[in-house]
Amino acid sequence: MAAALVGCAQQAHRGDPEPSGPMETPPSGPTASQPTAQTTDGDHGWFETNGELTGGFCLTWIAGTAPGQVMQKLGGRRLGTTGWGPDWASFSGRRRGEAVMAVAAMSGWSLVVEDNGILGLRDDLLERLSTRTTVVSHYRNVEQDSRFALVKNGDIQVAFDPYDPGDRTGSHPDMLLAAMRAAGFATDGQGSDDADATELAFALTERLTRVPMTTALLHAATYIVTAVYDADTAAWEQENPDPGLQPAG
Repeated sequence: MAAALVGCAQQAHRGDPEPSGPMETPPSGPTASQPTAQTTDGDHGWFETNGELTGGFCLTWIAGTAPGQVMQKLGGRRLGTTGWGPDWASFSGRRRGEAVMAVAAMSGWSLVVEDNGILGLRDDLLERLSTRTTVVSHYRNVEQDSRFALVKNGDIQVAFDPYDPGDRTGSHPDMLLAAMRAAGFATDGQGSDDADATELAFALTERLTRVPMTTALLHAATYIVTAVYDADTAAWEQENPDPGLQPAG
C-alpha cells in the first residue's frame, strides 16, 4: 500500500455531505468484549504473535464521524467494500499516484487503516480530520519509527514517539500523563522497551477510544477501500511506472 497522503483526489466521494451541525454518529461497528480502563500492554501481545501489522501500519481513529465523511475530508475515491485483508493496495481500480486506505465504522468512531501509511505524520490532514471532533492516531513503520497523536478540533494537543514517551510536543503535551502511566508508559524520560512500545500505544488508544484493540474486532469489520491522490506516490510511480495501473483521472 502506498505510504503517503499529502494531497486530495481530484474526484471526491460525494455520497456523504459534510454536516453543518454536530457531527453525525456513525453506525455501530463490530463489538467485542467491553473495553476496560485498566488495559495495559499485556493485553495486546497479539501484535507480535499475529504478525499482520508488524511490517508497518497507521491506525487513525476519528470520533463521531461516519466513514463516508472521513473519505470526503480526505478527498477519497471509493474503490469498493471488503473485509480485513493485506491486499488492499492491489484493490481493483487504483490509479497512478493514489494511496490506498481502508475505513471502517467502529462503535462510535471511524478507523482508518493504512499499510505502512503516514497519515499519522501529516499534521495538516490530522487537523482536517479533527474539525469539530477528536482524532487519535498511531503510526509505526518497519524500522520502528513511531508516532502517537491526539488531535482535537484542528489542534495537535499531544504528540510523542511511543519509544521515547518522555519527549512530548503539542499545545498540551502533559494532558495524557495519567493515561500514559496507567497504560504502562514511563513518562520520566526513560524510553520504552522495543518489545513493548507498540503494545503500550495500543493500550493508550483503547483507554482513549474505549474500543477494544483486538484482532477479532479488526477482522470482523467491513472496510471501505479508498484511494486518495498523493503527490509523493505520484512522483515515485513516475520513476517506477506500473503498466497495470490506469492513469490518474
